[in-house]
Amino acid sequence: MLSFKFGGKDSFNDYGIVIEKRPTISSPKRRVNYIDIPGKSSSVRHDENTYEDITILLECALKSKDNIVSKIDEIKAWLFTTGESDLTFSFQPDKKYIAQVVNAIDFTQIFKYTSKFPILFNCRPFKYSVQNIPLTVHESGTNIINPGTIESLPIINIYGSGDIKLKINNDEIGLIDLSGEVIINSEVEDCYDEDLNNLNYKMNGKFPVLEVGQTLIQWTGNVDKLEIIPNWRWL
Repeated sequence: MLSFKFGGKDSFNDYGIVIEKRPTISSPKRRVNYIDIPGKSSSVRHDENTYEDITILLECALKSKDNIVSKIDEIKAWLFTTGESDLTFSFQPDKKYIAQVVNAIDFTQIFKYTSKFPILFNCRPFKYSVQNIPLTVHESGTNIINPGTIESLPIINIYGSGDIKLKINNDEIGLIDLSGEVIINSEVEDCYDEDLNNLNYKMNGKFPVLEVGQTLIQWTGNVDKLEIIPNWRWL
């Protein structure tokens, strides 16, 4: 039996919904622009190094001993009012998509207590780890391993003071006149403190990424520790 979780609820346990067959899940399309130049063979390619959203179609069935019309109203309210949320499947419970229902759902009543219907989810391009466990780094020169299939955009909490140079593989980030905790958020490309005060003026360099495989983390300056929320991703 296949089922899914969305918006903190389980399709089967909460609503009696099962997935009739395992869905086809495509890899995200990479954004590459092709430019034709007169007099030249082939095209000039501009790779944006980004990916498009994907859609996942679920063919579902509802079986209920209750009033099926009332049950359908509950399901519609759940799917459409949840908005964008985590989506996980029973066949891969350790990975999640960030998804939203985008289709008008047509419920076809088969028998008195059975209905079939499709659900179309629009998903961000990647799968993420359900257990996004923070990593603590106490020593400069520490290696961490990215188990995903694409670089991740971490959130790094730096506990230290004064001027600090943080090096992640070959990328160097400068931090000026710190006093306590500073947060570098590569997902939103922002630097701030624990009270969300903007500290971008104290940072120079690119927002870090964690490449697939091994990443070497080094620093100079007065650093007590780093706490890294890794946000591992898979295509």
